[in-house]
Amino acid sequence: MRTTLTLDDDVAVAIERRRQKLHHSLKQEVNDLIRAGLTHVEQEQPEAPRFRIKPLPVGELLIPIDDVSAALDVAEGPCRG
Repeated sequence: MRTTLTLDDDVAVAIERRRQKLHHSLKQEVNDLIRAGLTHVEQEQPEAPRFRIKPLPVGELLIPIDDVSAALDVAEGPCRG
């Protein structure tokens, strides 16, 4: 099939560099790149794992605010001295 295709400048430069490096014709290089792109797009992408939050029992995490020493023990660990 013959068609006219307008390429963005950066795409045209990248194709030309690759074409010269591999000694391909423009037709061959464009077809190879389009095939590779189509293969990549058609492959099923795995679904990202869902993020789940696991609630913690808050009773164990509450810091007693009426006893500063006990609150510091919970937050920083017992005093050594």
